[in-house]
Amino acid sequence: MWKTLALAVSVLAIAVLGISAAPRLLPASAAPEPLPIALPAQPALKTFTAVCRDAAVVNRKPDPAWVRQSYIGDNCEAPSQPAVIDGYTASREKIVAGMAAAKRYAAAADRFRQCVSAFVAERKTDSVRSLTPSQVIIQNHRILASEKSQETVAAQMNMAIMAFNSYGSDCPM
Repeated sequence: MWKTLALAVSVLAIAVLGISAAPRLLPASAAPEPLPIALPAQPALKTFTAVCRDAAVVNRKPDPAWVRQSYIGDNCEAPSQPAVIDGYTASREKIVAGMAAAKRYAAAADRFRQCVSAFVAERKTDSVRSLTPSQVIIQNHRILASEKSQETVAAQMNMAIMAFNSYGSDCPM
């Protein structure tokens, strides 16, 4: 009972006197002392240097084999990616051949995506042999994987060309 009465009086005192007066009502031993904060006198003189990468193509994982193979009788097979060329050691002829291989790959990848898209569109209109939702998702994944693979091949070829131009071309800079 005394606790309830003391609590009611303290709430009433805070309400009447205001919140700013409440700390004065508490005993001095109840208030914790503030902890000292150590601030550095000067900012650190040594900083880390920036590490920059020039549009490097880091991820070179191939897609699983099932992405490239024909699926549920669609007769669409994804093309194989061309070999990666090291522009620092490649000759001009090898760079030109790599550019042609990248263009052929892009055209073949476009045909693959068109083939898969036509198959899905045909099956969506066919009420007897329609695709299940999971089959549509897999076909969409095959299309997206092909697009990503085409972007990777183009980026790798651009990196090889930049490396060739900066080092392997024997041109004065």
